[in-house]
Amino acid sequence: MTKAELRRFVENNRHASRLTDNLQAPLNPLRGPAFVRTYKRQFDRMQDFIREADAAQHQLESVVNATGQILPNAAFRALLQEHDLGTLPSILTQGSPTGGPNSRSEEQQGPLCFTAGPQLVGGICLDVLDLLNDFGAPLKIFPLLREVVPSRQVEIVRLMIALDRVQFRVVRVLIALTPRSQLTDPFARRKQYEGISPSQLAAMETDLAKVSHEYLSVASTHGATVLNLIAVTSYFDRLLNSPKLVRFLARNFVGHLEVYQKLLDFREGRFQKRAPTV
Repeated sequence: MTKAELRRFVENNRHASRLTDNLQAPLNPLRGPAFVRTYKRQFDRMQDFIREADAAQHQLESVVNATGQILPNAAFRALLQEHDLGTLPSILTQGSPTGGPNSRSEEQQGPLCFTAGPQLVGGICLDVLDLLNDFGAPLKIFPLLREVVPSRQVEIVRLMIALDRVQFRVVRVLIALTPRSQLTDPFARRKQYEGISPSQLAAMETDLAKVSHEYLSVASTHGATVLNLIAVTSYFDRLLNSPKLVRFLARNFVGHLEVYQKLLDFREGRFQKRAPTV
C-alpha cells in the first residue's frame, strides 16, 4: 500500500478515522513504581539482546578473520578440496563479515518520517500507521504519540515492535522519557512520578536514548549475522569432523583451530534467538 493509498484508507475508514477525532489519552497516571518497573524491564531486554548480538558478531568476525589468514595456504586449500569442503560459505571469502553497524545504509539509520503536512493524519505519521498495520495496537496509544514529533513517533513504534511490546504502558514510558526537543510542544509541562526525582528522570532519559539507538542499530543487522553464523558453524562442524584436517590445523595453525573450536562451543541457542523486527 502506497502512502497515498494508506492516507485515503485512514481518512475514509470509519474505524481508522477515530484517529482524527478528539480521542484523549486516559487521565489515570502511571504510578512511580510501575513506571520504573516498565522502564527497567524494557531497558534490560534491550541490553541483554545487545550483549547476545555482540557475542554473535564477535564469533563471526573471529572466524572470518582466521579463515582469511589461512585460505592462501595451498596445502590447506588442497585438503579442503580433497574432503569436498572446497566450497565455503560466501561470508568466509569476503574478507570482512557483514551485518556490523557501519554497514547500514543512511536510510536505515535515519527516521522513517521527517515532515508534517501530507505525512500526517490526525497528528499521526503515516509510517507509524504502516508499521502498526499488522499489530493489534491499542487505540489509546495514538493520543500519546501525538505528543511527540513524527520521527520520534516512528522510533517509538519501531522500538515497541522490536521488543514485541506494542503496549500502552510502554508508550507512556517512552513518551515520558522523550527529550523536549522531540516533543510536539517543547514547552509543555512534563509529568512527574511519585518517588522519581527530576534528576532521576533525566538520567533515565539519557540512558534510554543511548541504549535505544544501539538496540535499533544492532537489531537492523542481527538477522544477517545469525544466518551467516549458522552457515559457517555448519561448515566448520563438517571440517572438524575430518581427522586429517584437524591434524593439519593442529600442526600448522593451532590458533585458528582454537577459533573454530570456540565457534562450535558457541551454543546454537545463543545466536538463534529471534532477531527483533525493526
